[in-house]
Amino acid sequence: MLWTLTRREILSNLMTFRFFVAVIACLSLVLASTIVLTNNYARRLARYNADVIKHRQSNFSAETYSYFTPELDKPPNPLSIFNQGLEKHAASRVQILRGEVPYLWKSHRNADYDNPFQRLLAELDIVSIFQILLSLLALVFAYDAIAGEREAGTLRLMLANSVSRGLILFSKYIGAMVCLLLPFLLSFLFALVFQLLSGVTHYTLDDFVRIGGIFVTSLVYVSTFYLIGLLISSATRYTATSLICSIFVWIVFTFIYPNVSLFMVNRLVDIEEKLEQANREIDQIWEQFYREVEKRRDPLEGAGCSRWHGGTNDSRNCSYIPSEFASEIPAAKVYYQFLVPFRIRTGEKIWSVRKQVFVETYTRKYAVARNTLRFSPAGLYQLTTEAWAGTGLFRAEDFFTQARQYRQTVLDYLYDKKAFGSRLWFASDRGKVSWDDMPRFSYRPPSVLDDASRALSDLLILFILNPLLFMITFTVFSREEV
Repeated sequence: MLWTLTRREILSNLMTFRFFVAVIACLSLVLASTIVLTNNYARRLARYNADVIKHRQSNFSAETYSYFTPELDKPPNPLSIFNQGLEKHAASRVQILRGEVPYLWKSHRNADYDNPFQRLLAELDIVSIFQILLSLLALVFAYDAIAGEREAGTLRLMLANSVSRGLILFSKYIGAMVCLLLPFLLSFLFALVFQLLSGVTHYTLDDFVRIGGIFVTSLVYVSTFYLIGLLISSATRYTATSLICSIFVWIVFTFIYPNVSLFMVNRLVDIEEKLEQANREIDQIWEQFYREVEKRRDPLEGAGCSRWHGGTNDSRNCSYIPSEFASEIPAAKVYYQFLVPFRIRTGEKIWSVRKQVFVETYTRKYAVARNTLRFSPAGLYQLTTEAWAGTGLFRAEDFFTQARQYRQTVLDYLYDKKAFGSRLWFASDRGKVSWDDMPRFSYRPPSVLDDASRALSDLLILFILNPLLFMITFTVFSREEV
């Protein structure tokens, strides 16, 4: 009986105009966006490769230790084609300075972390298309599943033949999901094949696992919206009423609630006071630093050496030291042996303040935004696919965590070389620094297990919604008069 009912549902859905529209819409929109996003990724990858070559040459061309301020690059994430998240807005480059610890929320002038999610729903990617289109198609396939049978009188005939209501609901669910799977699977596979044949994207085994996670999440998401539509169809007597209610629910869940909730989080979670307090504390630390520095004189001031003031760095390169300053060289060694470690310690103090305020402000707002989005299936879908793709705030912060680790490696190297008290710190007149034994930076993306651990909690919530919605639908349908 189940197979008979399911086959009937599949055939009745396959032979409708809405199925034809679903196939055409999915294929055309997903393929068009894939072409654009793949080309965009190709440009970002070319720019990254050019920057790597450029910085590979410039990073280790410093003639003195003080001029060593390497720039680190993070490769673009190919999975951003599926879910862009914060990939285009988070900084992908950071410069290592001795007097400053790299930190995420002030490292890119175009990056806005006031609300880490405010751009989350503004980017058009494959997941965004699935989020809007598949949820709408699921409701279109569901709105007349029960209400249509009730209007046509066929529901009364099925129940008169001793067919259980639970079997009717389950067969309609299976039949519709098979028909919804076909356009989704075709568009998903075509998008993936196009990326692989383009020669631009090169996915690892871990990346394919992540893509599989996005695929499964999309299926659960479609199932969730179909069951929402089935519930509405079971609770209404007319298809027109069911369609209007379904469209209203779709607009609320996919557009109104996610965007309004993020807007409200940005407005209601105030972080300005804590930021101002932290800035005042940081200003006090800098004042103390400058008071101590002003007590000492730079012995090489006026020696005609090239000098670079870069943020929290003060670098000097004397390619030639005039004879009248030769006697100042021992004093210069003592001066820089004091100044540079003192600047490093000052940067560490400032970082401790920034780290604490980041937890109390941005991280708190990030958590509130995530918890708010979890009340919408569309929000859960975005959070889960973002975690699988690795385009969220966690992955952006991971790059800066590795940058901080590399900065510490650089400092350890300079301490081991006793660089701060050497002539090569400020002068290259007797030879240049050799960087052959300096460790190189290489970005290591988190493992697939890390991304999966972030995705599975939200995926579990989305998955639990399905049996819950089915049970509610069954309860409503069982109590309704035919």
